[in-house]
Amino acid sequence: MNPSLTVRVATVRSQNPRGFGGAIFTGVPVNDSGAVVDAAAYVVVRASRLAIGAARVERGQWWSVRGPVVERQVPVNGFVMTERQVEAEEAVLARPSGEHVITFLADNPAFEGIGTVKARRLWDAFGERLYDLLDAGDASTLATVLTPEVAQRLVLAWVALGDTRTLQWLQAQGFDARLGRKVLAFFGSEARQRIEDDPYRLLSFCAGWKEVDRLARDQFAVELDDPRRVQGAVEEACYRLFADGHTAMLSADLMDRVVPLLGKPPAGVRWRDQLAAALSSGLDNGTFIKGQHGLQPLGALVMERQIAQAIHERLARASAPLLSTSEIEHVIDEVRVTDGVELNEEQRAALHAAAKHEFLCITGGAGVGKTTVLKALYRVYDRVGLRVVQVALAGRAAKRMHEATGRPASTIASFLRSYEEGQLEGPTVLVLDEASMVDVISMSRICGVLPSHVRLVLVGDPHQLMPVGPGLVLHAMGAVPAVPFVELKTVKRYGGAIAAAASAIRVGRWPEFSDDEAAPVAFLPCRDELIAETVVELLALDRANSQVLCAVRNGPAGTKGLNALCQERFAARASEVRKWNDEFDCEESVGLRLGDTVLCTRNLWALGLQNGSLGTIVEVEDMPRALHDGAGDVSGAVLAWVEWDDGQRRPLTLDMLEDVELGYAITVHKAQGSQWPRIIVPVTQSRLLDRTLLYTALTRAQTQVLLVGDAGAARAAVLAQPRANERKVALDLHLAKLGQSIERKQPDLLG
Repeated sequence: MNPSLTVRVATVRSQNPRGFGGAIFTGVPVNDSGAVVDAAAYVVVRASRLAIGAARVERGQWWSVRGPVVERQVPVNGFVMTERQVEAEEAVLARPSGEHVITFLADNPAFEGIGTVKARRLWDAFGERLYDLLDAGDASTLATVLTPEVAQRLVLAWVALGDTRTLQWLQAQGFDARLGRKVLAFFGSEARQRIEDDPYRLLSFCAGWKEVDRLARDQFAVELDDPRRVQGAVEEACYRLFADGHTAMLSADLMDRVVPLLGKPPAGVRWRDQLAAALSSGLDNGTFIKGQHGLQPLGALVMERQIAQAIHERLARASAPLLSTSEIEHVIDEVRVTDGVELNEEQRAALHAAAKHEFLCITGGAGVGKTTVLKALYRVYDRVGLRVVQVALAGRAAKRMHEATGRPASTIASFLRSYEEGQLEGPTVLVLDEASMVDVISMSRICGVLPSHVRLVLVGDPHQLMPVGPGLVLHAMGAVPAVPFVELKTVKRYGGAIAAAASAIRVGRWPEFSDDEAAPVAFLPCRDELIAETVVELLALDRANSQVLCAVRNGPAGTKGLNALCQERFAARASEVRKWNDEFDCEESVGLRLGDTVLCTRNLWALGLQNGSLGTIVEVEDMPRALHDGAGDVSGAVLAWVEWDDGQRRPLTLDMLEDVELGYAITVHKAQGSQWPRIIVPVTQSRLLDRTLLYTALTRAQTQVLLVGDAGAARAAVLAQPRANERKVALDLHLAKLGQSIERKQPDLLG
């Protein structure tokens, strides 16, 4: 029989690798006291569900494993390493990871001087005995690992904050540290009782249905037809519908989502009957509200009502116009004389409407002069002493807003994060750009902090991409006659074939496309398996002026595969950006090379980068180099240097890697609001493909658009209704109900 080996887990390579349970993890052999037997005796353990049961493998656990040991040759970054691999026939958890108490001590500021390293050292030294030592206030024993001062502070803080029973219970029930931390923070010492009463409360902490259902059934013996399970499935279905963009839903929609979650019912049980009881209970306790659009979860209802109420307040006030008609005309003359811009009738109507109404939507497609209107409108606001606050959803949009108007602009997230009471005192207007992509969550948060005297102007194009998040705001406003709208229709910025094709797609008409790759607008049909290769070759013809825009990240027309092909085509022999791999104790590639186009995927304001910023790697460090801040302290490790699209050269540091990826091909969502001379759009059948996505992609181009792939799928998407029309929302109904007493305020050309 193979001898037993005790391994301390260092990394978990795969949890449930083939969908049948089990795990693949690495570690080092330890003895009964936890001392490393041989630092070089690194092992890989492959354990099936049969071997480890339903347990979840975590870093720091000790596992006693038994099974045949084989040696495998593993290539790592050009090197061949020998791994000892244990095919575990038996695996017993010898010591839990202690992640709950480790994170509890490390994350809580009350435990000064205890970080993750020291907390893990305590657990490695004492294991579950650590709880007894903390409860007993045994600072002297703890001082064998910590300094006496830190040990004394630890036991004093533990008296006030320690929660041994709850932490041990979380560990025993198989909670991972991430979920356990959320549960403990919310319920505190009541966590055990509250979760045992209803394990499906865990769904509120962003745990997945499979994880919660497994815990409920394995750890808390919940039966298949337990009412708590059915109610939990209804809650999960609501979360999923909300994640798909709906803020209202029919009971039939819920049934379609709930039944697959519950699976096959026990004998004699009908899920339809169970669901009816769960919905009735939800209506009784206020979890759901029934309205004209069907059921609304309470949270969605509250957000939409808050938005509707904020708009209604501004429309219901009978305030005098900011300026008279003649004064507005004087501003229009001023714009013509000083800026050399002749405002058309639609743009003039927008100025009159903004002076008249405290809430206004200004819409229009690409190139119709929305920015021109804003600059002229700000002259009106300046004349009456109205302070202008500019916000946009994305960092690049806020940056463009600032550059176009010469006034400060911030993202919605930044505005909300920095908002303080009294910040918007006095006459103020908030202008929200790219409003078509703003969801009800962001809009309700804005309405929640804005004082009622602040005017609101929403600017956007409902024919472009809808919000990634739930609900519809700008789209819903257009369905309510009482809401004042001005639509700009005359294209000024560009014309010709691109404008004609974009205009046709915008209204659901399939345009005539050339099949000549030299034409201003062309569609080059090809089979799915040839799309990626074709796109890369087209990009190579004029890489400096081109950008690939995709609907999806995966598949033959997705950003992931295209970026890999582009890197192979344009940077295969270039220097690699490398970092140190602690697991294999060697250097490894981070997946980037000299000359690569890269994309920033998060707003990094301190570095001057926004979500969507593009750059080129222009230098690679031979070895990571220390980066020093203004005080001379080390602030990071420089791996390479990137020249970004604002012309600035910035270091690419180790801590930026999670926020930077290849950017030869990016999604249309990332591109919204940007422009390039030449655009290449791969097209395949996809649930994300609709006319708004194609329209948005086309209007990113200045001189040429090339669509490549499935022309039939593109044509069907253009002729079909936009995906936004499929979203079930109730904001329009809430607005209409509040606005029944308000006369229709659609402005005419004179406002």
